[in-house]
Amino acid sequence: MDSCIKDKDCICKDYNSIPKECIDKKTIRDSGKSIKLEPKKGEESIAVIVDNCLIKKGVKCDALFLLKGKINYVVLVELKGFGEIEKAFKQLSKTSKNSEYKSIKECFCKDENCKEELFIVTNGILPKHTKERFENDNRVRIKAVLQNSATTTIPNLREYL
Repeated sequence: MDSCIKDKDCICKDYNSIPKECIDKKTIRDSGKSIKLEPKKGEESIAVIVDNCLIKKGVKCDALFLLKGKINYVVLVELKGFGEIEKAFKQLSKTSKNSEYKSIKECFCKDENCKEELFIVTNGILPKHTKERFENDNRVRIKAVLQNSATTTIPNLREYL
């Protein structure tokens, strides 16, 4: 699964996690927010840091997760403070069009049993009409805007796939 990632240093590990955004091999954090992808039985997942690791230049999101199972998923994630949530839509849109990301997606999604999903993790609530406007402005569809802060349970992306 990690064979599609050229820079292995961007993949989160269970111990001695580098980059600093990695909590463990399935959980990342940034800006006081965290998110994880805990696979179900028979599945595998990894977290990969995108921002200033996998993609060094331009506008990009924080991380991507790969989930291998009956259906494979490529999941882009942006963790953002509520005051900057509009920027998160742009970051996810730009990353989804980035050539480095596209090559990872092509490598991982060799068959048609693969889906791409985009998520934003923030500490606020985004009204549906605002979400739709930001999606239309950036030509991107966000699966969910999830809430998280330093004092709440870390959301598991698997529950939304």
